[in-house]
Amino acid sequence: MPKNNESLPILIVGQGLAGTVLAHTLDQLGIPFTLLDAPKIYFTSSYAAGGIFNPITGRKLEKSWLVEELFNYLFPFYTSLEKSLAQSFFHPMPLFRPFANEEMKKWLMERKEAIHNEYLRWTEEGVWVEKAGWLDVEGFLRVSRDYFFGKKCLKEFALDPIKDVVLGASSVRFQEQEYSCLVFCEGFHAQKQNPYFGHLNFLPAKGELLKIRTQEPAEDYILNKNGFLLPLGNREFKVGATYRWDDFSQEASDTARLDLNNKLKSLGVYHYEEMEMSTGVRPATQDRRPLVGFHPHLPLAIFNGFGSKGVSLSPYFAKEWLAEWMGEKEINSEASIRRFYHLFST
Repeated sequence: MPKNNESLPILIVGQGLAGTVLAHTLDQLGIPFTLLDAPKIYFTSSYAAGGIFNPITGRKLEKSWLVEELFNYLFPFYTSLEKSLAQSFFHPMPLFRPFANEEMKKWLMERKEAIHNEYLRWTEEGVWVEKAGWLDVEGFLRVSRDYFFGKKCLKEFALDPIKDVVLGASSVRFQEQEYSCLVFCEGFHAQKQNPYFGHLNFLPAKGELLKIRTQEPAEDYILNKNGFLLPLGNREFKVGATYRWDDFSQEASDTARLDLNNKLKSLGVYHYEEMEMSTGVRPATQDRRPLVGFHPHLPLAIFNGFGSKGVSLSPYFAKEWLAEWMGEKEINSEASIRRFYHLFST
């Protein structure tokens, strides 16, 4: 896999961010598909995501992996969907990273010329990052769900990949319909629930966010210092995020709440009303690269492993996934699951 039968539709499992982006990519090109999602939106990182996209990473202010390719595609992808769905959910917004202390300021300023790139704007107080922003992930998923329901290509169904699917040599049968390929977009659930791809290098990380309301008017930028403060409008903000690798429960923890309140203090926010906590598990991987591609022996595929960067990674890699499915080119080797083909039995 591939070679595929392009005359048959594609079956996508999971309507989180990854599955939704892949479905829109197919829809824009008129490629038929069916999207399956559980009747009730279960515990998914997508509905609890901060949704921030940022071309710069780390304390050394380095460009993110594949930043030019990703960000040149990211903006037109979401803005075109805003128009076609008649909904606002994509919010470009500068991000400000104040210097943590004088020592860090001195260290960075001494390396300013070497570090500088088109995404950075330097000031005495810190560094502004351009081409950043956030996606209202929950809003995007909900309007997309309504759209796909309206087109009758979304079914509420909790798929059991063993009991509900018949695998052929080059196609998949589900409910009397033949599909060229079954694509799993299950997020962190794949590690325990997927019999075909669960053995890949997942390293899920639970994250928690706190939504607050303040008396101060919202700024028009994202503040990033030992966490982030994301303005939502109407004096509301999200603050995040926490990381845990040993607890994947749905419940928000007291430890995380304390951590997020401490982040607010470090961000200079002292007077606020707590509105709600949200939790999710990021489908991260051990090598911090996505899991995109096709099973070496079966008409199955995976579109997963985007971690906390799903907003920026998934549109570009949906295009990459489709190009390999159509036999045009292989997926970027750092993201392709070809790097794990040695783990699959023959």
